[in-house]
Amino acid sequence: MAIDLPTLAVVTVFVTAVLGALLVFAGVQNRAVRALKIWGIAFLIGAIGLALVITRGFVPNWLSISVSNALVLFGISLIWAGARIFDGRPVRRAFLLVAPGLWLIACAFPAFQADINLRIIWASGLLAVVAAVSAREMWRGRAEPLMSRWPTIVTLLAYAGAMVGRIVMTLSAPMLQDAPLISGVAFTLLSFGTLLFTVVLAFLLLNMTKERLELRHKTASLVDSLCGVPNRRAFLEGINRLLVQRQAGREPVAVILFDLDRFKEINDHFGHAVGDSVLQTFSATATRALGPYVLFGRIGGEEFAAAVAVRELDEAVALAERVRGNFEADAAPHGSGDLMPTVSVGVTFSPEPQQLTVKGLLAAADRALYLAKSGGRNRVERAPVAAESPAFPTQFAKFGDRRSWRKAAGV
Repeated sequence: MAIDLPTLAVVTVFVTAVLGALLVFAGVQNRAVRALKIWGIAFLIGAIGLALVITRGFVPNWLSISVSNALVLFGISLIWAGARIFDGRPVRRAFLLVAPGLWLIACAFPAFQADINLRIIWASGLLAVVAAVSAREMWRGRAEPLMSRWPTIVTLLAYAGAMVGRIVMTLSAPMLQDAPLISGVAFTLLSFGTLLFTVVLAFLLLNMTKERLELRHKTASLVDSLCGVPNRRAFLEGINRLLVQRQAGREPVAVILFDLDRFKEINDHFGHAVGDSVLQTFSATATRALGPYVLFGRIGGEEFAAAVAVRELDEAVALAERVRGNFEADAAPHGSGDLMPTVSVGVTFSPEPQQLTVKGLLAAADRALYLAKSGGRNRVERAPVAAESPAFPTQFAKFGDRRSWRKAAGV
């Protein structure tokens, strides 16, 4: 069956315009993702440019040649701009005019205007460069775990490769100067390729935006909004994973519990703003002192916890002491007189892999924390997993019942 090339060209323009409108609509709905509207406008401008290209012979050449291709080049330049905006990088507006500007400058020469093969080579080369640069911008944001980013990069590179192939084809089999534009195998392949590229790219851009929103929602549910560290849920999930890994390798794990001293008094005396600053200061101090490979999170109120694989208990105690000392210094500006922000720390360690249970580790660390509180605060204490500290009231031994032992200990 013969393909009606004018109809194919019109369908390509129509689909490109519809997808552009869809992207703009999605951008209006998700105002936080500015790139969607930029990509939508890119598709709409590209559709206008393609529409002018296929009207050659019915409109003046300056419209169907010069303006049309400049619009197509400006549209794909907006794809590049959207990629930068999507990943939070600035866009210099002058760069958007480089490709269309180079095209219009070339069109100012009569010899260029008169040579269809030269025009095809120049336009294809500019499109290939902008598509490749857009792929590079997408690649620069690869640290963000978005699955659709990689096929988007491949799609843009494939388009750039197709444009290079078009240049090779034109050099090996030049078009006749008086041949109609909408004819032949080359135009058919170009139309199909443009249509496929448009549909696939629009789908990937929409899906990539959806993946980012889902990732941010998931991250928000696992991160404490005030301190910017993992919340209780994230910490418990993380320590469960850590214990499974360490049990498989028969490696010991230490758990460290932190509780800010007299935090309620500080909060009541200096105000909630200072209290929030104290929590943020502790989170920042502990994160720096513990390093990137230690699981650390806020498990409630003024309570924080850390889990780390160590060879012996003294290593964990040294880490805890570093956090305690650094916080005492860092938080000094937030206190005055006898009311200075400090932290009490409980550390536990299980040298036997079979004893590595979340409940057992947290309960032992809680016993050590009780010892630190009852021993005068602003100190680090330790307790083994299997042993029950005689100083710890047995009626308050259950992890999480800290309010009872605080009251009993006067802390």
